[in-house]
Amino acid sequence: MYSSSDVNVSYDVGLNRGSLGRLALMVLACLISSSALATTISPVKVELSRAHPVVTITVTNNADLPLIFQSQILAWTQSNGENHLEESTDLLVAPAIVEIDPRGTQVFRVTQRHPTTAIAERAYRLVLDDISGTNQQNADKGVSFVFSHRLPVFVAGTGNIGPQPHLGPCPNSSQLGCVRLHNNGDQYVQVWNLVVTGKNWQEELGAGQRILAGAWLQWSFALPPVSAGRLTVTAETSAGRLSFELPNAAPLPTGSVYDVSQ
Repeated sequence: MYSSSDVNVSYDVGLNRGSLGRLALMVLACLISSSALATTISPVKVELSRAHPVVTITVTNNADLPLIFQSQILAWTQSNGENHLEESTDLLVAPAIVEIDPRGTQVFRVTQRHPTTAIAERAYRLVLDDISGTNQQNADKGVSFVFSHRLPVFVAGTGNIGPQPHLGPCPNSSQLGCVRLHNNGDQYVQVWNLVVTGKNWQEELGAGQRILAGAWLQWSFALPPVSAGRLTVTAETSAGRLSFELPNAAPLPTGSVYDVSQ
């Protein structure tokens, strides 16, 4: 647990930029960059299965000072279009806490406590907290920082359907500028790129998100002028390309004339 004077800087959870001044953001950016340079983690994604019941993660300390890492497992679910994380004991991680010598390496091992009987793939986050800054020497200076590296962990289920993404408008939505990607499969699907295009208009909605088995995520955007015509939504995913057309019912700009023959 962290004391009230600790600041948790996570690579998985964004900072509230509205509550921080520009100077504070610059300082945090430098600290995050320094932490990233001081640590090398490989691999950055963990996949457990019957064929691979144990996976090792190597953490390298590139700094000239020792680093202290603490490990934790969070269950990762998605419901109502949102990500949810909570502590879990489903997986074992060893060691739980360790000090890595300067220029040294440490191997973490991840495995299941019990073989899975679930059909769908299960998802977790392996949290590797760099708690070096919370030692007493730094704590005496005031505020200390906890850098958190969160690696996705996927445990294969007994099903063999794979990802089955479906892209379409958001159901029961009053906003036409809304796109939903639903994954009907039993494995996650990753969205590499999601773009909406019209005549002389384009907007990128997102990239890099993963939609877990049986879950959905959605994106909203402001509709362009009706002169942009019908809109084409295209998603490049780990399961292939998806696309569909979305009607554009945005109001005409004041004083404009639209040729309905276009």
